[in-house]
Amino acid sequence: MQKILNILHQSNDTYTMVCATSIVSLLENNRTLDEINIYYLGYKISAQNRQWLEETTAPYENTKLYFINADKYHRQLEELGVSSWRGLYVTWLKLLAINDLQLKTDRILYVNAHTIVNAALDGLIDVDFEGNVLGLSYDCLLNDHKETIGLKPTDGYYNCGVMLFNHKKWLEDGIDSEIRTQLKKKSDYLIVDQDFCNVLFRDRIKLLDSTYNFSSAYYGYNLKGLLKTNNLQSSYFYTYENLMANYYAPKIIHSLFGITGKPWEHGTKHPQRQLWRKYIDMTPWKDTEMPQAHYNINWLLYDILPQRLFLVVYKIAVKSKYGQKKRNKLIVIILDKFTPQKGT
Repeated sequence: MQKILNILHQSNDTYTMVCATSIVSLLENNRTLDEINIYYLGYKISAQNRQWLEETTAPYENTKLYFINADKYHRQLEELGVSSWRGLYVTWLKLLAINDLQLKTDRILYVNAHTIVNAALDGLIDVDFEGNVLGLSYDCLLNDHKETIGLKPTDGYYNCGVMLFNHKKWLEDGIDSEIRTQLKKKSDYLIVDQDFCNVLFRDRIKLLDSTYNFSSAYYGYNLKGLLKTNNLQSSYFYTYENLMANYYAPKIIHSLFGITGKPWEHGTKHPQRQLWRKYIDMTPWKDTEMPQAHYNINWLLYDILPQRLFLVVYKIAVKSKYGQKKRNKLIVIILDKFTPQKGT
């Protein structure tokens, strides 16, 4: 049988370079697949960036790029009264567009722009959904956040930066209608679509191994310290041993850690900055001037405090933003960069 991988990306024009870098990393490490179909859900993408995206994928003979105009989904989200994220609806687009895709197989992998694909993804072509709608990996956010969206402390909480959609079941079960109905009722979540999916699909999620969505936070912090600080126990999260087994060669690295700058920024100290530079140099954006990483109080504290003390401050900041229903706005403003950054 042919090995076919369907990929969904989404972005506005600002994030095309970041998406292109993620796409190149995917294509470089999956040359042995028979067919890779990339569906690019773009909102107001410029002609120049569209051309460069086409140039990015052109050298790969096993790859086809399909552009999807996101205007209608953006308009539908507004009509549904969906809460925007920083004034944008981009992060929600995939949940409406997925229903309209015409696929050769029963599944499609959504990949956030903030990712580097570090290895072959053959395993996702054959993974058994076991009747579930989605395949997701756990998120390493503070465990207290679950209470704010009605989950129990022992429930799994999943990251939606990498989502394996059971497209066949999505269509059979009429999930599109369910999505739209629920969006009308509530969409004003703190972690927007991620919280929404954790609530709506809580009993319909197949757990994927950490290798398919390996947070850069695991490199930015002391790993055992992070697990303890966020109260992530093995009964509802990965074990330390599982994370260490994937630590040196995860299949997908999700760049959530942002205290020392985004990995593509000039002057960043991000743990994966060299890996990002490697793949940026394979895109038409290689000579583009990158934005400057901003050195701030969070970065300063990260540099000067012992890791154990820093994680104490980190916990206060994260709990203030994500763990309490009534949050201290001053702490959120001052320490906002301590927490994972939401991508497109």
